[in-house]
Amino acid sequence: MPAPCGPGILPGASVLTTQSAKSTVLAIPPVPVIAMPPLVESPPTTEPTTEPTTEPTTELVTAPPTEAPGASVTGTEDDSLDEFSPVPRANVAPVPLRPHLGLSAIERVGLILLLLLLVAGGGAMVMFSLKRLATETKRARANDFPIKGEYLTIQTATSYWREPIAERDTFRRGTKLLPILEITTSGGQAAVRVYFRNEDHLVIGDSVTKLVPAGTPVQIPATAGFDDDGMHAAYRTGESKPWTIEVFEAPSVNSAGSDFRKLFEMNISTDRH
Repeated sequence: MPAPCGPGILPGASVLTTQSAKSTVLAIPPVPVIAMPPLVESPPTTEPTTEPTTEPTTELVTAPPTEAPGASVTGTEDDSLDEFSPVPRANVAPVPLRPHLGLSAIERVGLILLLLLLVAGGGAMVMFSLKRLATETKRARANDFPIKGEYLTIQTATSYWREPIAERDTFRRGTKLLPILEITTSGGQAAVRVYFRNEDHLVIGDSVTKLVPAGTPVQIPATAGFDDDGMHAAYRTGESKPWTIEVFEAPSVNSAGSDFRKLFEMNISTDRH
């Protein structure tokens, strides 16, 4: 029996008709099953790890300096590769040691005159400063006599130490030794004024003014001196600076102080009489 066709009937289906039920049964052929391929799980994807890459280091190599044609090469090969050695340059003029200022003749003369002026000014300043420095007074010695003054001439002058004589000396109480000046004069009668000074150049006692006749030795004692014999012992050994005597002259003992003029200055001897 041919397969009926119509709506609702699948193609290829067979129709079975039975007499008893008078019904039609459709026989549906089995639907073929399509086999699906098995599912395969893919492995988990992992991100690739990147490792730090080191860049290759490069070394700078300095090329050896090129030598000018005809120049001689000195040193070893290692010296030519020294990176600190200066690279010679060709066609470089040498620098002169003497600078060329390019001055004219007038400018040079002016500089020379200025230099001479500065030297002269500096020398004058140095000489002026030296003259203003304090210097030690020149003191008379035995071979410096006679010393001629305006009113008299000192022929000889000596000094020494002795004990004070109460009957004729005027001295400070407690003095053990007095410095004595003994002089011989010529040329006329005049007055002398004597100052006795210690190692600090301070006046000891009072000044002594005395009228001296010509040709007669005169002793002039101080009014103060050493208060202890040990002081004279130290004076003899040179432990202190020497004491000094200053001698001035004038027409008379009554002359004003400004009329006395200095004759000489001398050290007091260490001799003791």
